[in-house]
Amino acid sequence: MVDSPKYIIYNGGRFEKTGKIIIIFFCIFKEMRVLVRIYGVKIPKSPGVNYHEALNRLSEERRNRTLRFVRKDDRIRSVIAEALVRTLFLRDHQVDNESLRFTVNSYGKPSLAAYPDYHYNLSHSGDYVLCAVDSRPSGIDVEEIKPIDLTIADRFFSGAENRQIREIPKDRRIGYFYQLWTAKESYIKFRGNGLSMPLNSFSIRIDDDHIELSEQDGCLVQEPDCYFKAFEISPQYKATLCSESPNHPGTIEWMDCLDLFKKFVEVSGGNYATR
Repeated sequence: MVDSPKYIIYNGGRFEKTGKIIIIFFCIFKEMRVLVRIYGVKIPKSPGVNYHEALNRLSEERRNRTLRFVRKDDRIRSVIAEALVRTLFLRDHQVDNESLRFTVNSYGKPSLAAYPDYHYNLSHSGDYVLCAVDSRPSGIDVEEIKPIDLTIADRFFSGAENRQIREIPKDRRIGYFYQLWTAKESYIKFRGNGLSMPLNSFSIRIDDDHIELSEQDGCLVQEPDCYFKAFEISPQYKATLCSESPNHPGTIEWMDCLDLFKKFVEVSGGNYATR
């Protein structure tokens, strides 16, 4: 005699046992997608950081661009940016470092030439380098908060955004300005349109740290195709992510700079980039 199939079924908050072979879970997901991943590196202050071994494994174009920087901090920041992208990709894909080719679209947004489903976006400012990785387009921007003449918003922000700035207390306006700025930059980078998309051609609304896309007059976009999330990395910085998915990570995955360089040398397998 052959036993009939038996199941354990999840039913309204409890398990009902009808057998022992197959377990069935009924789940409803709004969207089944891997989260966007955000990685960050803080640039070390130590003047003794040796970046040359990592530099030699970068593309020729990146090496030449890096060596043109006068300040060492700028050279380290440049090395970190590409080393981070290469390390993240190489650790998850069985390819050679020297086989990676970078390209840019007509507006200058970079990507990996042979991997159209691997999207990344970089941003750096002051002490930090951030990188967003996703299977769909995304944009990220980080800015160090510095004293600024807020009349610049009249040139680059929409009328609705300028009204928002004027309506909040004076002691919060600088921080609010940079939050708006990073949100707008992340949106432009998400679109991949570069400087061809004026900052005042769209509006961003921020309410209690909730960031949404709006029309120029301030009315919310009814069916947005992107979502924003602000990240707190330091009181002196603002950072915002823009992506197709609302499933944003709760935190940034931080990597130590020296550990990144060591990992990059390791995953590159001794292969030096040839281009």
